Amino acid sequence: IAQSQLGLDVEDDTLTNTVLIHSPVATPEDRSTVLFTREHTYRSHYTKGDQLARDFIVMKIGDDGIMRPFNPGSEGRRNEDWYTWRQDVLAPFDGTVTQVQLPDSTNQPGRLNADAQHGEIDFESEDGVVVHYVHVREIDVEEGQRVEAGEVVAKVGNNGSSIAPHLHVGAWKDSTPLQIQRDLYGEKRVNKDPSEK
Repeated sequence: IAQSQLGLDVEDDTLTNTVLIHSPVATPEDRSTVLFTREHTYRSHYTKGDQLARDFIVMKIGDDGIMRPFNPGSEGRRNEDWYTWRQDVLAPFDGTVTQVQLPDSTNQPGRLNADAQHGEIDFESEDGVVVHYVHVREIDVEEGQRVEAGEVVAKVGNNGSSIAPHLHVGAWKDSTPLQIQRDLYGEKRVNKDPSEK
């Protein structure tokens, strides 16, 4: 018998419903830097933007082979210590910005402020898929604006219900939450050499 996400019947399993997006966070091009991601599990009481969402964090691999989210020795007490802080946030696909919300504050690492206003951007593709970015800052797009996959739209922040700099990404179509897949070759597709056309 097939197994589905906890809380879902097999016939309603969203694991077969996915969206492929451009890497949502720019990372330096060196072998010691990686974009780490963790998927949220499905819970029926979560909002569409939280069901099967992913959190993205920039990590560095030290000389000892251990991945770390912030500078060794800093203990991550300041946002500036985190490798993800203020990295470029990139549009997930060609589409339209449908919602923008500016953050009203910035959290210190380790301190959650669920009452604060999150920095958010929603994007919609032509076929009705919505991708939802949360915890962004320095937003550089407006509602109704067309964007292309990989275009810089904001910076990674630490606001609202967040305890460290990261980018939260949710996706859905109609009322169905979508599992997010990162296009590992998205950068090559977007930055094609014109002579290759």
